[in-house]
Amino acid sequence: YCTQCIHRFIKNVRMWHSHLTRALPAKTRQMDRGQLLVAIVTLCLAITVDGQADWVANLQQAINEGLARGYVSNTSDIQSVKPVPIPFSCEPYSLAPAQTVNELTPADIKVVAAIGDSLTAAMGAKACTVLTNLIEYRGVSWSIGGDDDISISGTMPNIIKKYNPGVIGYAIKTGSEDSANARFDQAVSGAIATDLWENQISALLQRMQQDTSVNMQTDWKVITVFVGGNDLCAFCKDQTVYSAANYAANVKYTLDLIKANFPRTFVNLVHTIDITEVGKLRGLWCDLVHSYVCKCGTTGSEADVAMTKQAAVDYRAALEDLINSGQYEADDFTVVIQPFSVGLTPPLKPDGEPDKSYFAPDCFHFSTKGHKEMAVGLWNNMLQPVGEKSTDWTLNQPVICPSASGPYFYTKKNSPAQKFGVNFASGENGQSRSSDLLPVYLGVGVGTGVLALVVVVLVVGVVIRKRRQKKAGERMPLVYHKSTDM
Repeated sequence: YCTQCIHRFIKNVRMWHSHLTRALPAKTRQMDRGQLLVAIVTLCLAITVDGQADWVANLQQAINEGLARGYVSNTSDIQSVKPVPIPFSCEPYSLAPAQTVNELTPADIKVVAAIGDSLTAAMGAKACTVLTNLIEYRGVSWSIGGDDDISISGTMPNIIKKYNPGVIGYAIKTGSEDSANARFDQAVSGAIATDLWENQISALLQRMQQDTSVNMQTDWKVITVFVGGNDLCAFCKDQTVYSAANYAANVKYTLDLIKANFPRTFVNLVHTIDITEVGKLRGLWCDLVHSYVCKCGTTGSEADVAMTKQAAVDYRAALEDLINSGQYEADDFTVVIQPFSVGLTPPLKPDGEPDKSYFAPDCFHFSTKGHKEMAVGLWNNMLQPVGEKSTDWTLNQPVICPSASGPYFYTKKNSPAQKFGVNFASGENGQSRSSDLLPVYLGVGVGTGVLALVVVVLVVGVVIRKRRQKKAGERMPLVYHKSTDM
């Protein structure tokens, strides 16, 4: 993959060589050709991905900082680029076709889709060095990837394939959300909660309505929603804009749009991770990346990190209140919180150090190993009753098999009644709270040298911010049923 990446962007090297040389301080020009080549290719990668040409100033800033600090790369404990399979021993079965969402089995699912941020876009998932960390390997994404099958690549859609080989919508290979490979994976790297209802839902609707293999009215769909990490990363900068109330309001607007435009849909609403846990991945390189992409939750002040950690708890509590209100319960539609991500923390190696093999080379996104564990966590939550869902990110756990006593994906209505109302943010039973939310009216971040390492830090940060800028006018008009209850 690294070789392919280099070949893919080498055509831009000649054009940018002169720009790069002018930007380099004299000390840097003495680097060997290998280091210079890596730097040039990294620059071309950034330009190609984002379509912007204003990287020279940022490049010089990153080079100067890297040289001053004397950083070097160390990717010896980074995972291989291979996908990771999921052991599967369940016996496929079939029941009569589901008539309601409370009778939904894996075999009933015809369409899978997902919205969110770079964790759903699988940024860097198969990257072997920071050079390829900007590539979105959507085909191995935990919630929406469909490369190969479960014996090769562990993703939730690949488990669905065991029950319905004809399922559609999963992403394959690599590409941005606008690529053909993305299919119904409309997650955008750098997205915050606002971006879901402003851009991603309309893009997803447009793709589904234009796909002749999808029957919007009769096909059962699973849409996975996972967002909040980037909101948390900005929380200490603006505690009002990124408050739990605003986060929940934006998720509410998103769910309202899904309910109004996507009939026969089971929505997985996955709790945001505690982004401060990523700060446990330490080292000069990890710390530098974290300082650019998520300082609030990692390398910021003790007070900033503490408030970001509390914000993650508040985000989850706000979502619990929203979903416990019952407003998304219908015969053909439901939203179920899947809380397996609540206990996510970097796994430890035998020596007690964090195991970076579950993360991409940037120490921030998931590797294929991480995506596999996320996929199993999601699947198992879907087959656990509401109120009994696991909140632990347990490694190498087996997949839960549907059974005669539990053949359906669990919803609030088909789960034991006494289990309702569990608040996964605190682990205690609690009643739904009401909140005053304003109505919305829609208009529509190398192993071969100092230079490339620091370039990618700036590139990742800038690309993530740039990718959020979508043209709302190009999106499919949405039906919007405004609800006033929380």
